[in-house]
Amino acid sequence: MEKIIVLGTGSGITINCYSLSALLENNNEGNYLLIDTGSGNQILNHLKMKNIDINRIHDIFISHKHIDHLWGIIPLLRYIMQQYSKHNYSGILNIYCAEEIKEIVDMFIRETFHKAHKNLYKEIVKYHFCENGKKFNIIGYEVEAIDTESIECTQYGFKTTLNSGKTLAFLGDVPCSKNVYSRIKNLDWVLHEAMCLEKDKEKVKPHEKNHSTVKDVAITMNNLNVKNLLLWHCIDSDIENRKELFTKEAKEYFQGNVYVPDDLDEIEL
Repeated sequence: MEKIIVLGTGSGITINCYSLSALLENNNEGNYLLIDTGSGNQILNHLKMKNIDINRIHDIFISHKHIDHLWGIIPLLRYIMQQYSKHNYSGILNIYCAEEIKEIVDMFIRETFHKAHKNLYKEIVKYHFCENGKKFNIIGYEVEAIDTESIECTQYGFKTTLNSGKTLAFLGDVPCSKNVYSRIKNLDWVLHEAMCLEKDKEKVKPHEKNHSTVKDVAITMNNLNVKNLLLWHCIDSDIENRKELFTKEAKEYFQGNVYVPDDLDEIEL
């Protein structure tokens, strides 16, 4: 069974949920692709809560350098290094990202990690730099990098075809660019940011932050004939009702299936 295991659903600095991170599980390969790492140590807690064997995570796709997507990589790397030293983790950790991600992580590790961990980092971590349209073989999938054309920093999403033949795309945390439409049209699954409801846009100001309302995303994805729309990277106010309210608004404009996960939800693909 292929599925998305959601570790975090929040945008920016959220308190009531963890920031964006998820696992794509390919049961045929028995491994996971970690999609973004959120903003801190809570990623380790959520992996533990989901009973995820860290030795099954050898591939991480990081969309961009913003702290709510990148910074969980630091405690995750320390934990993996500790487990490697105890012979509980084996092999190479592959990180797929823009070149500037490596520069940031390298700097932090150089300045803050113990010498033994610095050396181990060089030994077991391998970076693969994304370019628009570049393809990688990750946990048995051919994964194609998509430049999301973010106006704030270099950012990549990806698309792939699952074992079932269904197609899936992750679009980072920015609105889907018109130049990307042709690569998204008719896909089975799209994982897309949706910062807030339409009624809250004057207060939250998603467009000023290069984000979307639920209505924005639903209209675009409906026009592109997407079959299943997963909305995350959301604000965490009224989180108890977020799933219901976001789903209701999306279904007003989107004819396919809508998923608004909470942290730790699992979604079969």
